[in-house]
Amino acid sequence: MSLNHFLKRLLIFSLIAFPLVSAQSLLSYYTHGYEKEVNGREVYVSLKKSKIRKKVRVLIIGDSVGKQLYDNDTYNDDIFSLTTNQAISMAGQYILVKNFIERNIDQLPKTIILIITPGSFGNNLDQVFTFQYFLKPFYKKNYIINYNQATLSQIHKVPFYYLSQLPCILNTNWSPEYPKNNGQHAYKLLSPISNDYLFKIKELCARYSIVLDIKCPPIKKANTKEIQNYKRALFEFRKVGLEAQMKIYFNGIVFKPDSLYQDPIHFKKQFIPKDYLNLL
Repeated sequence: MSLNHFLKRLLIFSLIAFPLVSAQSLLSYYTHGYEKEVNGREVYVSLKKSKIRKKVRVLIIGDSVGKQLYDNDTYNDDIFSLTTNQAISMAGQYILVKNFIERNIDQLPKTIILIITPGSFGNNLDQVFTFQYFLKPFYKKNYIINYNQATLSQIHKVPFYYLSQLPCILNTNWSPEYPKNNGQHAYKLLSPISNDYLFKIKELCARYSIVLDIKCPPIKKANTKEIQNYKRALFEFRKVGLEAQMKIYFNGIVFKPDSLYQDPIHFKKQFIPKDYLNLL
């Protein structure tokens, strides 16, 4: 086949395929079908659940280990789970709580439980996961009004943040390359983003007389030294007024055998505790 013939066939194929791909992309965008297919499906599940009217006793938010303990696909009744992952940051957790409170202002939960591993407090919207798991679901007009200048400044450091809402981007798992941070921060445990939005969550709960409880899931025994290092940074919660509560959080940590875990923090499926906090 000559080069000219090949190029002509490629052009014809492109002219036919491009409209079809574009149409499929737009259909997925307008029907929100992509939310069931892309990485971060659990985030869209919790966003949708956060906007429904539901009288519940306990509302649970949390990272991916919190999701293992109280899965947002399973806990949909009196114990209502909006657990997702650490990548949405505390800003994302705040949006979920705010959505639910505003939708259920006349039938609020008695308690909101944040189930989170210590390392998740360090998310400062500066991760390789930020584009896929935070920007795509949360960088929308109705949510941006809730972000302070520090948050917007962090967002604007993410490469191509302004493309995150394009249908052809939302419908895929594409994320830009993000330079790895060197791990050197002014904080040891609580990032500025976590500080700001944990405070906002605390304020919301106080305003509506909701008990805010912060719980640590079981920790792999191999991480004992790391937990001790985190514990030395408890003073970082002083500004947000949660130092005493976080002392209880750390003192209540239960360490489990390494053999129960598939990685540094997540349980193997067969060893996930059932109703770990005895809420049922």
